[in-house]
This record gives sequence, C-alpha cells and structure tokens, in this order.
Amino acid sequence: MDRTDHDAPNAMTQELTGRPTWPAAGARKEPMSTNALAPDRSHAGKKVLVVGASGFLGRSVVRGFASAGYEVRGLVRDTAKGARVLEDGGTSVLGDVLDVRSLEVAATDCFGVIHLAANPPVESDTARVRVEGARNIVEAARRRGVRRVVVGSGYWVYRGQPELIDENSPVDPRGESQINYDAEREGMAANSPGELEVLVVRPGMVYGNGSWFRGIAEAILSGKYRLVGEGTNRWSFVDRWDAGAAFRTVLELGSAGEIYNVVDGHPATLRDFADFVATQLGVSPPAAITLEAASGEMGNAVAHHLAADRPTSSGKLSRLGWRARVSSFREGVPDLLREMFPRNARTQ
Repeated sequence: MDRTDHDAPNAMTQELTGRPTWPAAGARKEPMSTNALAPDRSHAGKKVLVVGASGFLGRSVVRGFASAGYEVRGLVRDTAKGARVLEDGGTSVLGDVLDVRSLEVAATDCFGVIHLAANPPVESDTARVRVEGARNIVEAARRRGVRRVVVGSGYWVYRGQPELIDENSPVDPRGESQINYDAEREGMAANSPGELEVLVVRPGMVYGNGSWFRGIAEAILSGKYRLVGEGTNRWSFVDRWDAGAAFRTVLELGSAGEIYNVVDGHPATLRDFADFVATQLGVSPPAAITLEAASGEMGNAVAHHLAADRPTSSGKLSRLGWRARVSSFREGVPDLLREMFPRNARTQ
C-alpha cells in the first residue's frame, strides 16, 4: 500500500511515522532483488495486475513479479505514475480502483490481482479506496475469471502482546489499521476455493527509501524525532524488496482464505532501532515522549500503534519457501541510509 498502516495526517505524525515520500528526480533507484528461495518454475507469459502499483510497496511488488518473468500490469490514475511502473518492469494501465469497469479491463487474462491501493486524491476517501476498492476488485476478478486476489494489509491490525505474534493472534485494529482490517474482511468474504481464491498479506514495518522510514530518518537527523514511551516495545521489520517477493510467494503457493505475515524474523525494540539509525547518521539518540503526551499530540490510535509491542513471526510464510534476503534492519539500513543521506551517513 502507499501507506503501510499509518494513521492521522498531522505534522507531528509525519515526523514520527513518515508519509509516502519519493526520492528526488534523478535519485539512484534501489537495486532490484530476487528471493533466493523463490519457487522454481517458469512464469513467462503469466499475467498479474497490481492495483496501487506506483506506491512505496506497490513498486517492490511490481519488481518482484517482473523479475520472475511475469507480465505485470500496474493500475495507475495518471501517466506520471505510469512511468514508475515502467521503470520497475511493468506496463501501466490507466484506471481507478473505484471504477469496476476499468478494473475489469485491466484484469483481463490475469492469473492474479494484488490490492495495494491506499492513497486517494482526497484523504477522506482512504476507506473507500481500501474497502470499496477490495469489493470492486473481487467483483472485477469474478467477471474476468481471475484465479486469485491478494489483499495487502499490515501487522498493525494485531493487538500488542509480549508473546510472538502469528496469524492466529488477537487483533485490535485502530485508526487506519481498522480500514485495512475492513478491506481484509471484504476480500475474504469473496473467497471461494477452486474458483476465486482470496488471500491476505500482513507485512511488518517495511523499510526502504520512502514512506515511514524516510520520515523517521529525516526526523532523527534533524533532532525532531521522539520515541513514544520508553522504547522497549518491539517492532518487526522487513526489507522493501523482500516484501515484494513475499507477495509473489503468497500468490503462487499460499492457501486460499489464509493470512500471511511478512517480517524478517528479527524483532527489535524501538529504542534499539532508533538509536541504530541515529548512530548511522552520526547524530544523538532521540529523546522520548510519554504515551499520554503523544496521544494528545497525534491521537490515541497513532500513539497506541507506535508504543505497542509486536514481535511477529512469518513462520507460516517461510514454510512456503520464502526467506528474507536481508536478515535484519542492522544489515539493510546502513546501505539504505548511505544512499538516502550520502553527506551524513557513516561510510562503513
């Protein structure tokens, strides 16, 4: 999704969680990656439609399928966004997730459709794009004989807990994660094994050059970032390109009606993560703000999500053969920061 489970659009939230932020024109594109344990089969000529293809996560999904030989169509609202799809190895198709007819045209002859649309022109339409969009996608898929639909969501739908979170753990969706949860349910209601099969993917904190990670990194670099609470709560991370490969694995090998978490298997406390980023950027570790103060500044839902303990497992996905190419943020973040902030990040 263009936003991976983030909530209220105010200035403080932007500093703490980030928003979809694209590199400046001419910036070096992150290298395309493939999953070392990807399914060993030929996909030449097989078609897949990615809805939300020009977004932060959508671009990695397009690359993940294109690198495996799929013919990837990316649904976009304008030609400027279509250029991103082309850059990532796909073909752009103009349309709108709220227009069933345009979805039908785009999904013609496709084996699968991936729903990642989340960034409407008007902020108040987010629920329509996610939930009504899911409904429209399954309707168009039925009409065009599509075999599988994958609804992208996020792990913020889970209730925080100290125990390892798997797909059967309790949920407690709030704010925008409630919208994602509603989109999941809308899609799953249409699941019919052997006919139209629907699956859900819940990535953890997907990091890369954009979205929440760019927002946090810029705020840490400027000294504006503050942890919510003591920072002892754990987040679960995954590299952007590994997440893209995961969507391909789920579409190909996942079981109908099932949910799959996508994380690298190395959860870390928010304090450890933020301090690591600060060290790599050569700045002081960020200060903290109480949960009560954060709730007053950014709203209860956002503050709750930032302070929740979510150590998460992707064992279910691993049993399909997926493995994270980047084992943890400690491996992936240094090179990423050197690309994003060449004047500030440590060289080694």
